[in-house]
Amino acid sequence: MALGKGLSSLIPQGQAPKALDQTSASVAAAPAQTSADVVLQIPVDDIAPNPFQPRKKFDEEMLADLARSIAESGILQPVVVVRTTGGGKPYQIVAGERRVRAARIAKLKTVPAIVRSVKADDENLELAILENIQREDLNPIELGFAYKELTERFKASQDDIARKIGKSRQVVGNTMRLLTLPKEIQADIESGALSENHARAILALPTDDVRLKLWREVREQKLSARNTEVAARKYKKTPNKSAANVDAFSKSVMVELEAYLGTKVLVEPGAHVSDGGKIIIKYFSNEDLKNIVTKITRR
Repeated sequence: MALGKGLSSLIPQGQAPKALDQTSASVAAAPAQTSADVVLQIPVDDIAPNPFQPRKKFDEEMLADLARSIAESGILQPVVVVRTTGGGKPYQIVAGERRVRAARIAKLKTVPAIVRSVKADDENLELAILENIQREDLNPIELGFAYKELTERFKASQDDIARKIGKSRQVVGNTMRLLTLPKEIQADIESGALSENHARAILALPTDDVRLKLWREVREQKLSARNTEVAARKYKKTPNKSAANVDAFSKSVMVELEAYLGTKVLVEPGAHVSDGGKIIIKYFSNEDLKNIVTKITRR
């Protein structure tokens, strides 16, 4: 199954789901290979959350609003679940966790659901992450963890993820790099106190110490993202061998290497021209390192 196709990969197109009356269709009567075009009424208490759900925090006020809407009009779009094995609740959410949570708040006994008969580790669960990435309003930190889950658990490369969600590899890599920021800064990004543009300006600094200094300045002075970029420049002006001694040619090589490798490259010249120097290539994850090595060796 091709991934990253949204709910069209879970629900066949060209045919509206056939709703079954709650009184005439029971979950117990559902066959083991339930057709994906049938909507069943599943008991809310039989549905477990998706362990791959990227969103870790749910806005209580928004859930309450959704619950009021559901209490008045019902759930207009069925959730998608998979059967589980090995004890616990018999179903697990693939898409629609907010609707299930809101249904519990609204004290609904059942929710309309399309049952997909797949194994818990089937690629449909990888699709569940991609589905949430594409459909949910995730903050940058949640997105970073979702991408990380795809790379670590499902062995997807950043190129694979980028292709499936319609973004560039650089965007995926930059979002994952936010996870390297100090936890205090990540918390502000997650809460919305810092925008992703703020975060990128802070991330461009070389060490956590200076990143935290700029972060405190942003908080205290309520700097805009643009002013944060300007403020970051003073922290980049700390003299070092690379800044002091890199000639025009070396600088042009740095720019060329950064463009080719897609990551930060530093040149540290020796004390004398005859001493040579060092080229330092920064990477932020094993996937980054793999991509860099591939490009250098052209494998």
